[in-house]
Amino acid sequence: MFPGMKNTAGKRSDLRETFRISITEGVFSQVYNGLAGPGSVFLTKLLTLLGASSGQFGILSATGQLSMVLQPLGALVTRRMTHHRRSTVLWAAAGRIMTPLLGVIPLLLPSGEALTAVLLVYALSTAVLSVSTNIWTGWIARMVPLRIRGRFFARRNSILVAFGLAVAFVVGIIVDGAGSDSQRLKTIFLVIFSAAGIIGLAGLRILSTQPEKPVPPNPLPASRILLEPFRDRNFRKLCLFGVWWMMAVGIGAPFWQPFMIQVLRMGVTQMLLYGMTSTVGTVLTLKYWGRLVDRFGNIAAMKLAIMIGTAVPLIWLFVTPDRLWIIFAESVISGSMWGCVGIVTANLVLAVAPEDRVQSYSGLYGAFSGIGMIITMLASGFLMPKPLCIAGLSLHPMQVLFLATAFARLSAIIPLSRVDEPNAVPLAAVLNRLRLYSKVRLFDIRVLLGRKAP
Repeated sequence: MFPGMKNTAGKRSDLRETFRISITEGVFSQVYNGLAGPGSVFLTKLLTLLGASSGQFGILSATGQLSMVLQPLGALVTRRMTHHRRSTVLWAAAGRIMTPLLGVIPLLLPSGEALTAVLLVYALSTAVLSVSTNIWTGWIARMVPLRIRGRFFARRNSILVAFGLAVAFVVGIIVDGAGSDSQRLKTIFLVIFSAAGIIGLAGLRILSTQPEKPVPPNPLPASRILLEPFRDRNFRKLCLFGVWWMMAVGIGAPFWQPFMIQVLRMGVTQMLLYGMTSTVGTVLTLKYWGRLVDRFGNIAAMKLAIMIGTAVPLIWLFVTPDRLWIIFAESVISGSMWGCVGIVTANLVLAVAPEDRVQSYSGLYGAFSGIGMIITMLASGFLMPKPLCIAGLSLHPMQVLFLATAFARLSAIIPLSRVDEPNAVPLAAVLNRLRLYSKVRLFDIRVLLGRKAP
């Protein structure tokens, strides 16, 4: 055996184990998030049951972004450590172990006090979990080579969302079966959030077996770790885009689910069916987004996603309780778009950051992006616009926000165009290649049909 062969084989084995364990553990994590994480239909339904106001829905959505705002803490917590696996697991366990309280509180306190307590527990849990998320990001970046990260996250995400939504759909049927019996619903929510906590903790047992590479401790003081990335001009450009994009997305973001419940009168099962069709769009196209990212770069893929993301909210202007099919058709497009955004969000900062500064770069980028989204989420909740009539359409106040977010999203292309990405291909060149590719495929079909014709 040649001198380096064993080491090479070891690296390949670690990579395979990382793929396998990351996907297996990720299923548990996705189920946990589907039941009790940011954007959970069950949290929205619980707050609706407790009589939440538009401002409180804004707080719920904004609280979910704490996972982004507090990510820099991960880089500070681990700066003296050479191994990060144990720290990742412990922080995640501390956050997930609080989850059953979300179901206990409504059974013990009156609705008004329960609302406040649920939001506080959810905020604390999300804040603790954000530290674990940042540590995991640096850990996975060291294990998965840059050249295949796009395909790795695409494959991982496509499997995860399918499992998470399938479980949530079954649970949604149970919730809808309870009807409007508030006491029965509260008992069901106790079971849901308790199960979520147990599932989340079980997944961490698997995560604790994932391989890791030791990293040299960072001798820099905390202030230097937080300030050093901003000396990088390209990182400042990336942060500007992150804030801009997330502020645009945050407009009206707290009200997609309340709009379904209050205006469209949809049940939890219908909402999860919407999520399921969205997942179909994600799963069917993630592989292609991953290939596009690896071949042409993150920026070109994100520009395409922004264009699609601009059209999606406009479709919601035409939906009514009698025309629900519109949003089910939209969900497939939306799922594809958010699948791409998920890959780019995980990958773009890793492409820009130096290898030994991934945690600080990703943490600070997430913090700035999260702050931007929190601002517009809270503004949407406390500054709800009046109904609007435009071009013959009577828009509900929530739909006015959906119209505003569409134009705001499109404008995010401006700061994105200024970000420099190594080996990125301009969007115009990508579109031209896609156009030529579609022509070739169409020509092949015509030839094939011509051969089969009598």
